[in-house]
Amino acid sequence: MSSKLAATMMMSLLALCAGALPAQQEPTAQQEKRERAQERLQQIKDRLKLTPEQSEQVRPIVTEEFQRLKEIRDKHSGDSNRRGKMKMAREMRDVQSDADSKLSKVLSKTQMDELKKMRAEWRQQMRDRAGKQ
Repeated sequence: MSSKLAATMMMSLLALCAGALPAQQEPTAQQEKRERAQERLQQIKDRLKLTPEQSEQVRPIVTEEFQRLKEIRDKHSGDSNRRGKMKMAREMRDVQSDADSKLSKVLSKTQMDELKKMRAEWRQQMRDRAGKQ
């Protein structure tokens, strides 16, 4: 899994775990991330057509995934070589696989397929943004 995929996953997770700080106390970059996260959360709810029960079941799974992915990113933040990036990608892929296993018990196959499509779209959006920087 690429670091861009991992970053996309992080954004989707952030969407479900939108922060607790008021927007006026956050730096501009954090505000933008929060806004994107809220947009993603709405996309997830709309496109997956989550029931209230599913939303409640999905939240802790995604929260745990978010925390684990952040820990991995922090652990590998200084890795600039290919080997370090590959190791980080493997660890992140394992976390996503674990989360997907749990989510597949809550979401229908159709919802899981749609979530995968959404992740691919988000990856492309991140690539597009990275290309403009």
